[in-house]
Amino acid sequence: MKENERRKFIRHPVNVPISVVPQQESSLGQMPMSDVGTGGLAFLSPIAFFKGALLKINITFVQPEFEASTIVCWLRHAGDQFEVGVKFLDDDASFKARMVEQVCHIEEYREQARRNGRTLSSEQAAHEWINEYAANFGL
Repeated sequence: MKENERRKFIRHPVNVPISVVPQQESSLGQMPMSDVGTGGLAFLSPIAFFKGALLKINITFVQPEFEASTIVCWLRHAGDQFEVGVKFLDDDASFKARMVEQVCHIEEYREQARRNGRTLSSEQAAHEWINEYAANFGL
């Protein structure tokens, strides 16, 4: 995998499970997402997918549920699993995935506040997170 190709998959700490469905096959179940970038996302999988394989990605953590068709661009070993980089087949899906990632960061921020004894509504957490982190988010 070329270094400039991997840069399209910007590294972010996203611990939200995604559902991966190979086209014309049954779902592989939930897998942890590792990156979301401008061109696609990466996830950890116990299965090595071939470059060029078509996959459907679902993220049910958000409403409405996010769904996108993707193509496998790269694969690398990650311990006893594989990190799989997929490219969105639709430019609109790239933007929506970045929004999903932002919602996930806000909910993570809200949970961290709760662990520190602060109760925030989703709206309050979003307002604080946007004021503190959105400028560096890279949208």
